Amino acid sequence: MKIVALGDIHNKDVDVPKGDIIIVAGDFTFEGPVKFAENFLKKIRGKILAIPGNMDPPEVLDVLEREGVSIHRKIVEINGITFFGFGGSSTTPFKTPFEFDDEEIEKLISGFKADIAIFHDTPYGFFDWVNGNSVGSMAIRRWIESVKPKIVFCAHIHEHEGVAKFEETLIVKIPPANRGRCVIVEFENFDNIMIRFVNL
Repeated sequence: MKIVALGDIHNKDVDVPKGDIIIVAGDFTFEGPVKFAENFLKKIRGKILAIPGNMDPPEVLDVLEREGVSIHRKIVEINGITFFGFGGSSTTPFKTPFEFDDEEIEKLISGFKADIAIFHDTPYGFFDWVNGNSVGSMAIRRWIESVKPKIVFCAHIHEHEGVAKFEETLIVKIPPANRGRCVIVEFENFDNIMIRFVNL
């Protein structure tokens, strides 16, 4: 399986590499326009799994639902592998359109289990450092500790890209597409995973 994952597009018209699954981990826009998200989806080739980011107006989620690509608070199974997604972020100082406090996130993701999870926000303590502070979601971190998915994709914090192991889970921090980067993850099984960060 070849997964191409990108996020934080912020209205930049980038070409998306081909893959079996294309993950779009939110922030299609910069508080709109919603039409950009519609047009961006049309040019992608491959099975799309998408969530909104904190900078996306709620109408972007409506577009994802209408196009049949939303995985926000849903489980999707592909070739025997389960995927779960949750969009938006924990609260920010900027009062962005699609954010939740951590208590809300904990309630909204409770009860979901999957092999692969897609979050817009980062889990607390992983790729979430801004000005020396961790700003990720404790709710997402606790969910990972409890559910133990094989892979977690996250985006949101533009300053970071990379891979980390958290107990049994591989955390893949997607680089921002508006800076011309994405990540490709390939595997036949979860024992042998190849990860490449590439230019768009």
